[in-house]
Amino acid sequence: MVSCRSGTESRIWTVTLFSGTSVLYASRVALPICAAAIAKEFDWNKTDSGTVLSCFFWGYALTQLIAGGFADAFGGENVLPISSLVWIVLTFFTPQLFDFAYWSGLPLIVLLLTRILTGIGQGNGVEGGFMSANANFNLSAFHIPSMASMVSRHLTAADKGRVFGVILAGSHCGTVLAGSVGSILVEKYGWRALFQFVGVLSLLWYWCLHFVLSRSGYRQPLTPSSTESADLDKKDLLKDRPEQNGHISISGITIASSAVPWRALFRHPAFWAAAVAQYTGGNAYFTMFNWLPSYFHETFPKAQGIVYNVVPNLSIVFTSMVAPFLATRLLNSGKSMTLTRKIMEGVSLVGVAICLFVVPGTSSFVPALLVFSLAMACRGLHHGGVSVNPHDFAPHHTGAVFG
Repeated sequence: MVSCRSGTESRIWTVTLFSGTSVLYASRVALPICAAAIAKEFDWNKTDSGTVLSCFFWGYALTQLIAGGFADAFGGENVLPISSLVWIVLTFFTPQLFDFAYWSGLPLIVLLLTRILTGIGQGNGVEGGFMSANANFNLSAFHIPSMASMVSRHLTAADKGRVFGVILAGSHCGTVLAGSVGSILVEKYGWRALFQFVGVLSLLWYWCLHFVLSRSGYRQPLTPSSTESADLDKKDLLKDRPEQNGHISISGITIASSAVPWRALFRHPAFWAAAVAQYTGGNAYFTMFNWLPSYFHETFPKAQGIVYNVVPNLSIVFTSMVAPFLATRLLNSGKSMTLTRKIMEGVSLVGVAICLFVVPGTSSFVPALLVFSLAMACRGLHHGGVSVNPHDFAPHHTGAVFG
């Protein structure tokens, strides 16, 4: 088993996968940013817009477990390039797919199928689901589980949680990029320009990924057969994960390193607590993610798109980058893994809930923008909480469990 233990290799993996998550989310947020312009051009009503925006998650959610299993079985380094190339190409050709859909006479069916397929390819996004849940292709459901599997295989136990949290924070940088540049492109050149810009940017990242994989030799399937590697992982595991007869235990969940212990996981309340936290937080986040551009455009028509498409996402960029290091600081101060995750996730969920209760009382643009920005900032703390839990209690099956 190849193990990425040097600082240089760790940084290369971090930068490459961080960039990949950024372009992935730039692709994903492109349609919500363009939704108002597309709805005007194709005469969509609210039902049409909601259906096209939401059907992405139908395929996204249906393929999570399969995608994670594929990544663990064949290696994320083999699955990621294939799934990425598909959604990148379909992102670039999204305008043509929309035109074809209306030329075919069956626009809604064609668009729904395209969006469902897109969710599969990008699947289990940063805010997606543990067991949950653009004209790209639903092959994006393989993206995040593949990266989770790669991090689990190529980084030491001490680095996994922090690095994966930083990588996931790339999603919000991609959203800021698409929101800022995209707002200008949509205003000056039309909505089609945004998809082509993101498509070209994603192709450049794909070339970098291919270059890194070919240089490091990580493309071949990897297995946890190396005794030295397995021993190192067990030795590096934190104190509240003692080794017991070849198994790893955290918070009472005992996991064998040979096969995914679904029965043990399904029977333990800690696993379901994490799953519910992931689902509820993800539901709130994706509601804001998909509908904030349309909400601000319709409620405050004089507001600048570049402001409301960027400011809330800047707040979550900051907290999502800080969260992994804050969690590490709590661990180093003597807090247990379980308590650390509870603190980070608890503050995140409660903070988002309070903001969403407050926002209906706002009646002007600036207060609404500030409340939604605070909600997004609270969501960023999730990257030091449940978001990285699969690396804690299933280090050898991160892709499948994250799915």
